[in-house]
Amino acid sequence: MDHYLAFFGGLVALVFFADQFVKGSSAIAKIYQIPPVIIGVVLLGFGTSLPESLVSITAARTGDLDIGVGNIIGSNVANLGLVMACAVMLTKIAIPRSIISKEGVLTLGSTIALTIVLINEWVSRMEGLLLLLGGALVLLYVLRNSSKSEINEDSEGEYQTSMEVVRVIGGLGGTVLGAFFTVRGADGLAESWGITGGFVGFLLIAIGTSLPELVTTASCARRGETDLIIGNLFGSNIFNSLLVGGLMGVVGPGKISDPNLTGKGVFFMLLITVTLLVLGVNKKPIGKSGGLLLLMIYLLAATLLGINSSI
Repeated sequence: MDHYLAFFGGLVALVFFADQFVKGSSAIAKIYQIPPVIIGVVLLGFGTSLPESLVSITAARTGDLDIGVGNIIGSNVANLGLVMACAVMLTKIAIPRSIISKEGVLTLGSTIALTIVLINEWVSRMEGLLLLLGGALVLLYVLRNSSKSEINEDSEGEYQTSMEVVRVIGGLGGTVLGAFFTVRGADGLAESWGITGGFVGFLLIAIGTSLPELVTTASCARRGETDLIIGNLFGSNIFNSLLVGGLMGVVGPGKISDPNLTGKGVFFMLLITVTLLVLGVNKKPIGKSGGLLLLMIYLLAATLLGINSSI
């Protein structure tokens, strides 16, 4: 019972406090007139990846590397499968060629980089540092290519800076606490259910930590802000693969004991990334049929990993 309480209570805290962090960060960004592209790709990408970051880092530090790796892979697959499928059920999404050629290529490149690290069934501190370096280079690229002409000059008076700073600090602290209890509960659930920590990370934790992306995406879809949807999902996967994967390797290097993660897991992570990019290259907007294809890939991945998840 304690494991259930820790796990689900931790997930609730993760989602709630991460949402507060994102809202506070976005408000501060608007106060200081940060361009929307940075808010979409950097702030929302990082902010909605905060649960994945803290869960994976906490898992690595406590010796549960499989949970951390499963969470990263599962979140990447859920973002482009489950979350994207939900988005196109609400509105058709056309991915501009400019986004495909920039953020799309960066997403594929970061996914390939993470795959190269994971297929050896070992994450070293040096590999973690290389992933972090790649993440830093991506951030520099986004910052250098942002346009200050996109700034909204009328947003400064809408927020109180002090209150938003409190929201950011409180959101970050609550997310850290939620991550601790989520990992603690997940470890206990895996042991009591007789399944691998990697599968718990891939399915249960990943769905929970992808809820911020789902909420943000649904909100953007209702407002017709399809470019922000793509920026959020691509940005989140880039952060997951490079920065979260890198930090996990630096703080808790070690062996990945679940072969499903380094086999089927990375395969489906690459497959769903390539599938979305192929759908995006098509001149027609991605509609319900494309969404169903992405959802089927996600469900197939969860099923195949679940079949072989018994300890």
